Amino acid sequence: MTYIEIDEAIIRITRRICDECKVKLDSIPKENTTERKAVLLEHGMYVFCRNAGLLANCTGRRENCIKTRQHFLNDKLPVYPDLHKKYSELDENDKLNFVAALQAEIFLRDQWLKSQCAELSEAVRSGEAAKIFELKIKIGAVKNMFKAWEKWRRDNNIYAFMFDKEDI
Repeated sequence: MTYIEIDEAIIRITRRICDECKVKLDSIPKENTTERKAVLLEHGMYVFCRNAGLLANCTGRRENCIKTRQHFLNDKLPVYPDLHKKYSELDENDKLNFVAALQAEIFLRDQWLKSQCAELSEAVRSGEAAKIFELKIKIGAVKNMFKAWEKWRRDNNIYAFMFDKEDI
């Protein structure tokens, strides 16, 4: 499988999850404001994973988007020593496959999830119910996306189990 095929598969999964959540949102009556808010937050996070993580809204050729994502990965990979070691041992073609399969999750874990989990812990300590509600939905949605990506990687034997040591 080429890096473009990997990228397209991960984007398809992400779009499917976004679309399913949108259908769910559209089925909730307008008067169910709390439920709608929760699903709207969830949907927003799926879109965030697609756009910020995968750069799926990037105009131009996906090859160029992958190169941009590779640049992001090179900056963030040292935070994950095991992944960094694995990546450094790959040839150039396999590095592109690695980027397509894992960069979005590495980026989102490093740039978003860690800080949001810390913020959730603080909200729990201070008893901020509204913030806890919102953060649990957002974090849950991103972790749900990670699970879907990991399932695909496992099903296709493409850089599966790379985050098993992660506590987030």
